[in-house]
Amino acid sequence: MLASDLHYMSSTTHDDGKAFWSMVEHDDGKIDQYSEEMLDTLVETAIENHPTALALTGDITLNGERINHELLAKKLQKVQDAGIPVVVIPGNHDIQNKNASTYFGDKREKAEYLESGKDFYDIYHEFGYDQSPNRDEASLSYVYPLDPSHWLLMMDSCIYDDGNHVEGRISDATLGWMETHLRVAKEHGIQVIVLAHHNLLQESRLFTTQCEMENGPEVTALLEKYQVPLYISGHLHVQRIREHVTGPGLEGTQDGIHEIVLSPYSFPNNQYGMLSWDLQDNMTFETRKADVAAWAKANGSENPELLNFADWSLQYAKSVIQEQVKQTITMVPDDLKAEMASMYADLYFPYCLGEAVPWNDAKTTKAYTLWQRVDPKGKKFKEMQSMAEDSRTPRQSWTGGGRVETGQDGA
Repeated sequence: MLASDLHYMSSTTHDDGKAFWSMVEHDDGKIDQYSEEMLDTLVETAIENHPTALALTGDITLNGERINHELLAKKLQKVQDAGIPVVVIPGNHDIQNKNASTYFGDKREKAEYLESGKDFYDIYHEFGYDQSPNRDEASLSYVYPLDPSHWLLMMDSCIYDDGNHVEGRISDATLGWMETHLRVAKEHGIQVIVLAHHNLLQESRLFTTQCEMENGPEVTALLEKYQVPLYISGHLHVQRIREHVTGPGLEGTQDGIHEIVLSPYSFPNNQYGMLSWDLQDNMTFETRKADVAAWAKANGSENPELLNFADWSLQYAKSVIQEQVKQTITMVPDDLKAEMASMYADLYFPYCLGEAVPWNDAKTTKAYTLWQRVDPKGKKFKEMQSMAEDSRTPRQSWTGGGRVETGQDGA
């Protein structure tokens, strides 16, 4: 079971006041006000699914607040107490993040954050690190044996030694550590799946900077040298699945590594992924939705927003994005601004969730005509075109892998 970008925010860090709601309304669609309930649902969903492991690929806290890390670890312990190992790696939000904040009244105030990788390890060492036979001394990377024939390489792709960076890379020292484990795994017929926070490939026409690792091509070449079938990441806030190929139209012909980018669990639909394989290591991935409404009902909630969470959260998040887009439109009456902004929001969330973006339907609407007349070369109209180009087909499931019989030299 796989989840990314929880962006967990404890209810102890805010009071539902003016500062908190200002932050939510300027966010990118995360349902921050129900972060506690969404995380509790994920915990119960993991226990119900009872997978071999629950893997979290970074940005597990909102902005690296120490209190959020500590309380998250307590919640994850419930999963481990149910006999399900939890394995974690950090994301760019989790360490050395000077945006760490609390929100009380009308004030946003600085909060204590994790200063170093050691601070992260001290909180999460029970979630993968203590069970690892070999940790990388140069980063928070480690190998996690799922069973005698499957390893997870949990790779720390974050840059935080000289302050917090949005972008990521795998350091030279860690690349050497990674290759050692890939070579040993190949020699012993062990299937390796690699997980990190940052993206391996260029995945989006909409988000083109600070997502792909700075040395992504180098990492890709190393993984393909050892015929690793799958790399799993987060960070982008868009569900994507892509094969690495050397040119257009070559998908399915080159046996390139596939990357699955997980959608953010903190968005509407609360998507997570399930990865399974058969005895020949043919793998299947699919997205699923955590049912917050069912959790709320089982826990006696009478909150109508929680009891209708799937529909309510999507409409709420769309309203947030719609208001943000309206602020970028000028010289148009408010009612027409609302139509144009609504079209953007209606495309944005299918895009983030890996669904096919309904561009052809959108092009038949009055809102599309307005965009063409008002701002056909503007940023937001180009963004909608990029979303449509990226998402002509759904990106929510994948099959691939399969055991390849090779010699030690990879021939």
